[in-house]
Formats: sequence, C-alpha cells, structure tokens
Amino acid sequence: MPLSSPRQPALHRLSIEALLQGFAARQFTPLDLLHAVLAQIERHEPQLNALCERQDAAALLAAQASTERWAAGTPMGRLDGIPILVKDNSDIQGWRTRSGSKALADRPAMLRDTSLVARLREAGAIFIGKTTLPELGSTPLTDSPLTGITRNPWNLAVHAGGSSGGSTAAVAAGYAPAATGNDAAGSIRTPSSFCGVVGFKPSHGRVSACPSSDPGGLAAEGPIARHVRDIALLMELLSAYEPDEPFAWPHAPGEFLQRIEDGVSGLRIAFSVDLGYAAYVDPQIAACCLAAAQLLQEAGATLCQVSPDIGNPAPNYLRAWPVEVASAMAQEIPAERQHLAGDFLQQSQLRARQLSALDYACAVQERHQVAQQLHDFLGDYDLLLTPTTVVQPFAVDRDMPPDWPEPISAMWQPTTFPFNFSRQPALSLPCGLSSSGLPIGLQLVARFGRDEWVLRAARALEKRLPEGLFSHPSGLLDTASAENR
Repeated sequence: MPLSSPRQPALHRLSIEALLQGFAARQFTPLDLLHAVLAQIERHEPQLNALCERQDAAALLAAQASTERWAAGTPMGRLDGIPILVKDNSDIQGWRTRSGSKALADRPAMLRDTSLVARLREAGAIFIGKTTLPELGSTPLTDSPLTGITRNPWNLAVHAGGSSGGSTAAVAAGYAPAATGNDAAGSIRTPSSFCGVVGFKPSHGRVSACPSSDPGGLAAEGPIARHVRDIALLMELLSAYEPDEPFAWPHAPGEFLQRIEDGVSGLRIAFSVDLGYAAYVDPQIAACCLAAAQLLQEAGATLCQVSPDIGNPAPNYLRAWPVEVASAMAQEIPAERQHLAGDFLQQSQLRARQLSALDYACAVQERHQVAQQLHDFLGDYDLLLTPTTVVQPFAVDRDMPPDWPEPISAMWQPTTFPFNFSRQPALSLPCGLSSSGLPIGLQLVARFGRDEWVLRAARALEKRLPEGLFSHPSGLLDTASAENR
C-alpha cells in the first residue's frame, strides 16, 4: 500500500526528484507510488475527465519490474518507476491515438513510439494513461466530440483550458508528477495557467516532434509538471539533438539542472501586462503578475515595464488558423471518415476554402515579421514577462469568457500565440490565486535557444512564492491531502 504519514507526504504529491530519492533510500517503491496515483485517478475520474485511455495491468507489471531494479541497485534510467501521462496526439506503441476525434475512434494500436515517448521510455518512465484534448488539438478548451469536457481540478464548474487540458488537469490532480503536451498557440501554457501547474514550450526544434502533423510549423513539444526542477530534469531527457529530424537544430545536450539555481542577478527583464495590444486584462491577473515580476527585481534583476511593438497579430492568426486546422484534418482523418469530424473541424474546412493561396502566404509572411520584431525586442532584454492568460478560467458551458469584447471574441488568449510565431521558449508558472481561488499564471519568455534562462528565472521566482500555494486544488475532495493538512 502507498505510504502516507504526517512526516511523509502523500506520494502522489511529491516531486520527481523527491520520488527518485525515496526509491534510492528504500522509503517506498515504484509499486507503492503507482498504487497511490491509481487510487487518486479512481477517486476523481470520470468527474474530472482528464484521461481517455488507461493500461493499468501493463503499468503494474512495469512498476513491479522497476521495484525489483531499485531493490537491486540497478535502475535503468533517470525516470525509472516514475508515472508519466501522454497527451493523446502522441503515439505510444501498443496504445491507440485518437486525438479527441470520433473519426479516429476505431484506430488500431500504434506500432511505434513518437520520439519524445521513446526518450521517456528509455529513461524508465511508466506510461499510465493518455490525456484528453479537443479534436486534433484545434481549440483552446478541452472539449471534444469523443471525450467531452475536461474540468478544472480547482473548480469542477470551470474549464481546464486547452489543448493540453487533460495533461494539466491530471498533473494538478495528482494523477502523475508529469505529463507531455504540445503547443501551437498556447496549448501547454494556457491550461497550465488555468490549472496551476508549470508548463514549458521550449524553443522549437529543441524537443523532437517526429512524427508530427503541424501544417503551420507553429507547434512545439514540451513537459508539464508541478515543480520547475522537474521541468528541468525532463528537458535534459527530452532535448537531445536528433539529426534525422528535418526541423531540429544542432544544439548541445541541455544541462538545465546544473544552471537552474544560477538566479537572475544582473539579468534585464521586461514586463508587459498586455504585450502592447491586448484589449483587456483582468485587473487581478495584471496585479498578481506584476507583483511576481517585482520579486525577480528583489532577486537582483533589472525590471523594466515595456512592451514590444508587434501591432495586433490576432487577425493574422485567426485568418490563417482554419487553413492549418483543415490541413491537419486532411492529413490525419481518412477522406471516407471526415464526415464524422466535429463541427469546429467542419467549419474550419469551409473557411479554409474561402482563403486564397496568396492570402495564406501573406499571412505567413506577417507572422515572420512578428517573429522578427520579438527577436529584436529580446535582443535588448534577457527575458520578457507577461500574464499567461488575460482572463480567469470560465464556466464549462461557455466557449469564450463572459462579457468578452465582441470584436476580439475569438482571441481571448492574446499573450501566448505570438511566441509560436517567433518559436521562442515560453513557460507558464503559477504565481498566485484570484479572489475566487483560481490559479493565475505568469509567462516567462527568452531569446530563441535560451531555454535555460527561462528555467532559471522560473526557479528563482518559485523559491520566492509562498510554499504550498498550489499544492492542493481546492475543487477536489482530496482526502489524502486533507489528512496531511
């Protein structure tokens, strides 16, 4: 049975580092841990609705084998025995990949791992479930025709965000210490902010996305966890250069854990509450994020309140996105099954046909201009900080925030997608709670390739925030956590 006592926190709440130390010291075993996270899943599914597939029997066998390796002092890798969740648009050998679509519901099991799953497997991770997403990851809310709505563990009446909402909700709820995600417009960062976890979109090409369906070239693979040091550990495992991947760039293996405690002294940090163009930012979010940025100033950084001059890139994004969604639909869903796709995909296909090739090419060129402007801006600053989201999580019966200004109704996450244009590393770190008890996320961005600077700043801030602020989502009746409190 999993161990729990006043001196030993519930296993499903420990960091990856603490779990590995516990295995090595024989305080508990990978089998103990797996029982703990499976119990947590049983406690909160299907109400949270963060998982779309499980293979408990295989996970138990893997945990038993890992327990035996640890007992013999021969762990197979740096994640041996650690449960990991995988977003259901990445392939795990022997599992189905349905991407939230009824059109893919009858897909057979996959024959191979995607690259990042293979890296995790080599490190000894145990795959315990696949997480929900909107159909083909195409919207910022995790509500798909196949699996329905994924709810927020802080308040089951509000959204978890998307498209990696299943991963972020599950990690926040203690189903696993970490999960995978991917991000083409904020799909890791938006739900990480909503669910109060750490979500990292690395520099594009840093983590292999092969094989991938990413028609617009906007997506990056990245990790989700509850602790910044766990993100750094996962990045060390996931970021090895793979020369066979066409869009990878030759980078040295990351030494993120070695650099993560270097702090921010001497760094020049820009803070922008609205990225220079957002029409609305919730005042509580703005105040909380500014207060967090000022903590980095106290840690030795120079803080400047200034915004990049990128104009308003939202119309560009909204004009081109349907083309990319329709292209993904054409690649992933066989023609004879496309009639089974949901309304959003069908509408995107219709809108895409109304856009000429020249219109789309001009939209792509405008994206390149925004990318250049952001690169130039971060030539003057080491980091740029913004709110991750400009609104708080909202009710699951809505598809956009209440009272959202009509002219920008389709773009309520204005601070995330520009950094998909620029391909720069961006992380969402929980920095406070709203008056309604919902998480607020701060976004940290660095120059392309400077991923370690993002992690250094996130770690410096994490150490200055109240300990335990995000330990237990208040919306879940977590009896194990209540006992520890």
